[in-house]
Amino acid sequence: MDIKSAKWVIIFIIAYFVFLKNFLYSTCPLVILTGFPCPMCGMTRAGFALLRLNFGEAFHIHPFIYPIIFMIVIFCINRYLLLKKTPEWMKWCMIFLLASMVLFYIWRMYRYFPGEPPMSYYYNNAASCFFRTFVIR
Repeated sequence: MDIKSAKWVIIFIIAYFVFLKNFLYSTCPLVILTGFPCPMCGMTRAGFALLRLNFGEAFHIHPFIYPIIFMIVIFCINRYLLLKKTPEWMKWCMIFLLASMVLFYIWRMYRYFPGEPPMSYYYNNAASCFFRTFVIR
């Protein structure tokens, strides 16, 4: 079974999120390193809004939460209930979805950056701390 064989990866991911959430200001590696949001920024908050059944807030935070969840559900049904390999059309749908997310990210950066979260700039990122400490003296 896939989940059983990936238990250490799942444990690592959970530990990663717990550590970063408790000790840093973000769980996104790009935000931590550069201060800039990534195309997936806001997805965790949108997922938690869905768990609270706040569908409008989830869409407002990151509208791609719905197609991603739809693709995950289709993948799980196909893989674990029907016991089939991932069909070729689903791979192309994921490529299209990821490309659409990048285009949406560019638009969102143009329209909202550095405004409301998740399109915010985080000043205490690793790169700026490095430059303040070692380069600019």
